[in-house]
Amino acid sequence: MLSEQRYEKISDLLENEGSVKTSTLCSLLSASRETIRRDLETMEAQGLLRRIRGGAMKLDPVKSDSHMQSVPVQEMKSESLQYASFDKRQKQHFLNKEKVARKAAEYISEGQAIALDSGTTALELARVIRHRFHSLTVVTNSLPVAAELADAEGITLVLTGGIYNSDEKAFTSDLATLIFSRINIDILFLTTCGISVERGITYQRVDEIIVQDRMMEASGKTIVIADSSKIGVNSLVKMCGIDRISMIITDSNAPAEQTKALEQAGVQVVISQDQERNEKENEFSGE
Repeated sequence: MLSEQRYEKISDLLENEGSVKTSTLCSLLSASRETIRRDLETMEAQGLLRRIRGGAMKLDPVKSDSHMQSVPVQEMKSESLQYASFDKRQKQHFLNKEKVARKAAEYISEGQAIALDSGTTALELARVIRHRFHSLTVVTNSLPVAAELADAEGITLVLTGGIYNSDEKAFTSDLATLIFSRINIDILFLTTCGISVERGITYQRVDEIIVQDRMMEASGKTIVIADSSKIGVNSLVKMCGIDRISMIITDSNAPAEQTKALEQAGVQVVISQDQERNEKENEFSGE
């Protein structure tokens, strides 16, 4: 079982039971105590649970909210300016990224040409695409995205090339942009470090935005795919204003005041819902 699958099952157990013992998790997930210990440490670091002696418990949302309210605004903003590598970001908010990716796939049609940048949410979308579509052209500067789709049946993969950045696991520099003057893309699924009405689309480093900007120029439509931790956040480097994007797809934890402000500014905001919740709603409606 993949670590992401274990994390999801642990989250489900905590949601239903409130707390769970390590021994129970070892039995249910067929994993060693050391594996479960690492899983719980990772999930605690991501703010998904609180470890206790012999197991873990669900976070108290009231305490969590009050903690966030006690953090100075300056500290919250500076946190968004700290650079985090691809490997580190991939472990953060992964459940919400999966939800966003599943929702984003609903806006893709067979036969289209789409662009996926080097963000971790783009990789999650590539994993969905691999199993859902059989006639797509995917343009990317991301080595993990390329590896995910390299042997996917019916997927025509176009890799930009360029200078390889090991921290980002992506091809960057002007060399990676040359192809975009020769191709037409239907949809760019753009990831970001932050998005707000005031500052638009922002990133951690200047070298991140060169390829994304050219991808946007070659695309008929740009859809931002961003988990809720990016909504209302301003990172260091501005790429563009929100007037250049058609839609934002995020998860249900996005701050309501921020999504409302984005919609009032003319950007459509689509909220991905939990798969389980959707299934229950469909069952209730008789679908």
